[in-house]
Amino acid sequence: MINIYKQAMNGFLVNNLTAFDSEENDHQLIYHLKKGPVQILGEFSSQKYESGCAYVIYAEEEVISVDKELVKIK
Repeated sequence: MINIYKQAMNGFLVNNLTAFDSEENDHQLIYHLKKGPVQILGEFSSQKYESGCAYVIYAEEEVISVDKELVKIK
C-alpha cells in the first residue's frame, strides 16, 4: 500500500537516472533525471527495490518511484 504524505518533503536525488522503453519501442527515452533536489510525495514497500522500500518523487516534471537509498531527505 502506498503511503502518500500530507505534505511533500524535500529530498536530494543522489544519482542521475535514465530510463528507456522496451525493445518494441526502439528503446525510446522515457525520462532522464539529473541528480539534485526532488519532492518526496510518499513511500511504499516493494521487493522490486533492493532496500525493500521506494519513494514516490516529483522531479523535473516527472513523478516516478525510486529506491529509498537513492534519495536523501534534507
